[in-house]
Parts: sequence; C-alpha cells; structure tokens
Amino acid sequence: MQSSLFNWTLNAINPQNNGFTPPMDMREAISSIKALPPLPGSAVRIVNLISDPKADVDKLAEIIELDPLLTAQIIRWSTSSLYGYRGKICSVRDAIVRVLGFNFVLDLALGLSVLAPLRAPKEGVIGIRMFWIHALASASLMKKLALEMPAESGVSPNEVFLAALLHNIGFPLLGHQFPGEFEYLNKLINANPGLSIYNLETFAFGVNHTQIGAWLMSAWSLPSVVTDIVYHHHNPFYRGEHHLLTLLTFLNDYLLGQIGIGDAANQNCPEEVWSVLALEPATGLRIVDSLQDELIAITDMADMLTL
Repeated sequence: MQSSLFNWTLNAINPQNNGFTPPMDMREAISSIKALPPLPGSAVRIVNLISDPKADVDKLAEIIELDPLLTAQIIRWSTSSLYGYRGKICSVRDAIVRVLGFNFVLDLALGLSVLAPLRAPKEGVIGIRMFWIHALASASLMKKLALEMPAESGVSPNEVFLAALLHNIGFPLLGHQFPGEFEYLNKLINANPGLSIYNLETFAFGVNHTQIGAWLMSAWSLPSVVTDIVYHHHNPFYRGEHHLLTLLTFLNDYLLGQIGIGDAANQNCPEEVWSVLALEPATGLRIVDSLQDELIAITDMADMLTL
C-alpha cells in the first residue's frame, strides 16, 4: 500500500516518467556501491601540500603542471574577463603571482581536481553547466557578503571560495553514479517549477544531494569544513562547527535563487539567518543585484569549463 501510494504521488507530480521507476530509497543502492571514483592524484598532492609548512608558489605550480588539463584550466581562469588582467600569462607560476594569488590557486586547484572524475550530463537545472554557473556566481557573491560581515566573525576568504565551489558537488556525483535517477530528477524539476528541488529529491529518492555529496567528501577524507558545508548548506538552523560559513552558503543559495541561479529558487530564508550573520536583507539584495554585471563573464567561464 505504501509503495502504491508513493508511486501514485510521484506520477501525480511527473505523469510522463517514460517507464522509469526510481527506487523508494536510494540508501540501499548507495550502500551497494563497491567503489567511488578515486580521488585524483592531483587532489591528493594538493591536500598534502596544504599541510606542508614549506608550501610555496613553486611547489604548487609544480603539482599543477603535472596535470595538463588542470594547468590549462588555471591559466584559462587567470586570463578570463572575471579578472581583467591584460598581460600575457605563460605559466602556472605567472597565473599565481600576477593574477590569482597562492591561496586562491591552492583552493581552485583542489576544487577543479576533485570535480575532474565526475561525468554528469551538461544541461538541465542540475546539469554540470548550471553547476559551474552557480559555483562561480557563489564564489563572487559569498566573497562580497563575507566582506559585509563583522571582522570578528572569523570567516576565511579561502574557505569561502572552497565552499562556493564544492557545496553542490552531490549533483555531479548523482549524475555520474546514478544517471537514470539524475534524468528523472531533472524531469521532476521541470514539471514542478514551483517546488523546492531539495524537497523533490528527498521525496523521490529518500536521500538528497547534500547527503550524497558529504558521503563523497568523507570517503575522500577532504577537510571537515568542506564536508560539513556540503552536508548542512540547506539547513538554516545548523549551529555546529563552521556554522557561520554554512549559513553564509545557505544565504548565498537563497539570494542566487531569487535571480534564477541554482537549486534554491523556492527556498525560504528565516530572519534568524540574517541576524546570526549580522547582515541586513537590503544589503544582500543590493549585492546580488550588482552581480548581474558579472553574469556574462561567469557564463562564458562556465561554458569553457564544460567543453
């Protein structure tokens, strides 16, 4: 009876499912997976470099240049219109020293290398192209919001960027590991534009992208701050470790949802989130409105990253 009611309800919100029946609970399917995509060698070396007290520009450049694709991405990033650098960039070292900076490239290289093995469909609200548009818009918006927060909040600019880049990694993992479910979720989203994506996926599968993403981050032993944000970024009431950065990520998603970017178009933002972050709603709306000027450059960059 429960199964019949469940399937009837899913059919009601997505009557044209083309014969695909999603599992009532994907936790069983997840637990049966023997192996996740391995953490790429570049990412392993960068994680090790983070804990190296002698880390410097030359060591970072050397690690990146072992990976031709990562090298091309870093150089392309430094020459994008997002930064407006008009000089010539001939090496990773140039990109670090002249444009991007050591800490930024360290986090950028980690994020790019972590995402490299995940092969998900390009198009759709949760496709890899929108993932990158959302990640890049988040990187800009969260940095600006963080600058408006009190200095004593202790939110690190480096952690802000990594949170922006990776907090929705559950979507590419879903597309990589469960392509049928990924396609089905895209159809559910398109058929129900007024419903929360987070609620839709939880209802349809019994799990959602925060749980799937945190599972991957934990399996790869990435820093706990990343795992916490991936897991809790849709929870406005989370008050554990790293809660300010987690709430900043939640607020970022809410604001981007107001301009049609990302998975939080129908997400509410409790007043308490603003007060905990010591931000005013008018400030957030002003900043997200100013982001419109960057959207062409952001979209161009996302297109380059999804070629």
